[in-house]
Amino acid sequence: MKQLITAAALLMAAVSTRAVDLANGERLNQRCAPCHALAGQGVPGATSPRLAGLPAWYLTKAIKDYIKGARANPAMTEIAGLKQMSDEDIADLSAWLSRQPIGKDPAYDIRVTRGDAQKGKAKFEADCKTCHARDGRGKKKKDAPPLAGQHPDYLFASMRAFFHKDRYHDNDPIDDTFDDISDAQAWNILAWMAILDGRGQQPGFRFKPAPIPTKPAERGAFLFRSVQQTVISTFAAKGTSPREAIDAMLAEAKKLGVPKLPPPPVWDKEAPLVTALNFCEPRHIDKLLKAAPILANYDPCRITLIRDAGKGLRLMTVNLDMLIDGEQLPPAAQRIAILINEDMLAILRAGRHAHAAKTELSRKQGVIQERAHGEL
Repeated sequence: MKQLITAAALLMAAVSTRAVDLANGERLNQRCAPCHALAGQGVPGATSPRLAGLPAWYLTKAIKDYIKGARANPAMTEIAGLKQMSDEDIADLSAWLSRQPIGKDPAYDIRVTRGDAQKGKAKFEADCKTCHARDGRGKKKKDAPPLAGQHPDYLFASMRAFFHKDRYHDNDPIDDTFDDISDAQAWNILAWMAILDGRGQQPGFRFKPAPIPTKPAERGAFLFRSVQQTVISTFAAKGTSPREAIDAMLAEAKKLGVPKLPPPPVWDKEAPLVTALNFCEPRHIDKLLKAAPILANYDPCRITLIRDAGKGLRLMTVNLDMLIDGEQLPPAAQRIAILINEDMLAILRAGRHAHAAKTELSRKQGVIQERAHGEL
């Protein structure tokens, strides 16, 4: 028995001291990047929080909360393949994200344009610092994450979710911390968090995102392939009209014997390409292309349906945050790119589950008809 206990203790020690595999964590981050951006920096808004720089222990806790349902986001859980990640995967991903020093770079400064920071300081120190620490960097022993360094719209949305019990603060259904915090007080606190965020910055420090991994993160049903891509561009001579450019290109293609392809077939039973669909809101694509014209080459709002021999129907779309040789999109384009990515992923997920959803709808309709027949 003593030998068994000793062996078990040694095994537990070996597991607890396992060195994290940062290369694996970097690959797995490809599954998070479509919504949280390439380096986990997140984007302003209520849905894409910053993950970079959060402590590994908190990221691990959050991922496991999503897996077991303590926090609910079924689409994210499925698309990121969280339930297919091992404990080692989760540790690797959490470690990699925690080591992205975005908070030191003044270029990633968190800014708040509303609220009274001094009033927020008083409220924070009265109600929040016990768990989240005086500097807003969180406390592991309290399971309390950092607040300084997080996007304010996301924190505000979280506070409102706690207030309405759409999400439980500290996973505690009876927690009443936010029952008496008004919107104005919440923004005061967030204004103070922005000041605390600035205190962690280092003048002259520049964060450099790692190159995109060439090996795909194969976890779950959604495959994220990051292929280094090159765009060749040129300018037409001054005074050239679009019609002139199009006619010249068509003529050259004809001379070379390169046919102009017709529109993609729709529901062709034999062709590999089934169809291609565009779903963008015009205002989104307009703003995106104004900020990053080069993305027009990728048709960022397109979802393509391909018959993959022996595998079934493949649904594909462009991953906007992983294009141009690992370079980040311009800041003005990042938020819109994330919104488009989120829309595309939601649509892809709907396509993936279309048959099951139709079957379930038919089953429910059958039950309703049976009940109606019984009542008659």
